[in-house]
Formats: sequence, structure tokens, C-alpha cells
Amino acid sequence: MAKANEKFVYENGVAELEEIVRKLSQGQVTLEESLTLYTRGVELANQCSKRLSEVEKAIKLLNVKDNTEGLFIGNEDETL
Repeated sequence: MAKANEKFVYENGVAELEEIVRKLSQGQVTLEESLTLYTRGVELANQCSKRLSEVEKAIKLLNVKDNTEGLFIGNEDETL
């Protein structure tokens, strides 16, 4: 688990979340362990979601700043 003063790393969060899902899916943990793992999983899912939102906002700001937003939104099939 990451300490409060450590920066959250998205990829590490996803890896830990996948491990939690694996453990819970196997059904080999006690009820108390399941609750602890589930609680941690919810925390990680929230942190991952927050980080993705931050990155999305940063990309939108860069696209607006560089006036390239239209190149990436809804134009996936068009050639430049």
C-alpha cells in the first residue's frame, strides 16, 4: 500500500487492483480479509478514476491551447 506522502502511480494502482480482484475471485480469503480487500479496491478504483480525469483534463487543455482539439475528438476515421 502506498503511503499518504507518496505520489499515486496509476499503473501500480491498476496492478494492485487486479491482484485484489484475483484474490477475491478465488474465494480463499476470510470474510474479514474480503472486506479489507474490497475496501482497498474501492480506494484504488477511486484513485485510478481521479488520475484518469486529471490526465483527460490536461489533454483537453493542451488541445485547446494548441488549437488541435478538433483533430482528436470525433475525427478518428478521417485522414489528415
